Amino acid sequence: MARGDERTKESSGVERRSTQPGSRKDAILDEATRLFAERGYEGTSMADLAERVGLRKASLFHHFASKDQLRRAVLERLVQRVTSALAHAGADMDGGSEGFARKIDALTDAVIGVLGEQPYAARLVLREAMEWAATSNDMLSEAFSESLRAGEKFLAGAQQTGACVEGDPKHLVASLMGIHLLPFALGGTMERFTGAAPWTDAFVAARRNAVRVQVRALLMKSR
Repeated sequence: MARGDERTKESSGVERRSTQPGSRKDAILDEATRLFAERGYEGTSMADLAERVGLRKASLFHHFASKDQLRRAVLERLVQRVTSALAHAGADMDGGSEGFARKIDALTDAVIGVLGEQPYAARLVLREAMEWAATSNDMLSEAFSESLRAGEKFLAGAQQTGACVEGDPKHLVASLMGIHLLPFALGGTMERFTGAAPWTDAFVAARRNAVRVQVRALLMKSR
């Protein structure tokens, strides 16, 4: 499958957003993300991945010495992209209701942007998260938990200023997690329901606008 085009096609003929990787390593990580999301770690073989990216298996091992190293690289890249997007969106803004509204819009745009650019990231995160125990301490579970704690702290602070609705900030964060992640993880179901696959520009634009409205309605106090 050609990876340099602006659009690549799924076997169903549906267009999928491409991250336009700048290197063979990025192309491998893109395809590995997809396979891990679809099949899980145990169900993914290096031979299948090599075939998907047009490499010999020996050449694939030149880039990643083992499947475990590949998995770590996939999760590391995902964590870095999400963390970077959230850090940029969460930069200090003016206080008050309008400042809070702008910040939650920016955070929504950041998360939707990352998920739209990486069509299989949401499914991979949910697949991994279903395996985590309360005591899990691998890189992705720790990064995900840290993001949830940061969200809790942000909402608790906004509640103190009167900008955010009352309620347990942990469960507000849990609701936000579902709003943002689930539609991107349910690719075929969303395509059938909405008429647009989650990796298309049409879906991402519509989802961004819808989530902005929904998050404001969920979090902001009525005036």
